[in-house]
Amino acid sequence: MYLGLTGNIASGKSTAAMFFEKHGCYCIDTDEISRIVMRPGEAAYEGVVQAFGNDVVSEDGTLDRAKIRGIVFNDPEKRKVLEGIVQPAILKYESKAVGAIKGKDDKAVIITQAALTVESGSYKRFDGLIVVYTDPQVQLERVVKRDRISEEDARKIIDAQMPIEEKLKYANFIINNSGDHDRLEREVRRVIELIKLFGKCKKMSSKK
Repeated sequence: MYLGLTGNIASGKSTAAMFFEKHGCYCIDTDEISRIVMRPGEAAYEGVVQAFGNDVVSEDGTLDRAKIRGIVFNDPEKRKVLEGIVQPAILKYESKAVGAIKGKDDKAVIITQAALTVESGSYKRFDGLIVVYTDPQVQLERVVKRDRISEEDARKIIDAQMPIEEKLKYANFIINNSGDHDRLEREVRRVIELIKLFGKCKKMSSKK
């Protein structure tokens, strides 16, 4: 079973992924993969430098990801350029990771965590999609606390994303992460049981 895991900023995707791993799933983090493929000598590095110039290269030769984020945040065209360079490299790396997991465990539940799964259309490659969400006020408070920014700046970041109500329409499984970690873990365990049923139904339908 190969699933996607997504949600908006401060929804708790990474914490949910941690609990999925704790309970026997294999989790792949595309944000971590993006760091890998953007390292000097890796697949996306030269393309990013050519597209954005030496200004995004730090003194140690690594890419300044914060500076790149600042460039693309308010410029959809430049964001598309960045995605066109980085996404193919991420997908290739991810595909190898998935193949390696399936090679050692053919019954594995593999979950790929990514922020833009719905927006990019990449949700279509999964057997199902898990969407994590949180109440708007809780989300706002988490962004302010985590990033140490004003409520006004936090609202701008939140408003720049696809509305969670729209994203939830694509979900096969929904996790409410408006509470504490214990509640989130219970939600993850609940979804794991649903995933097992989902997998059985897919196998039965494929035999018809």
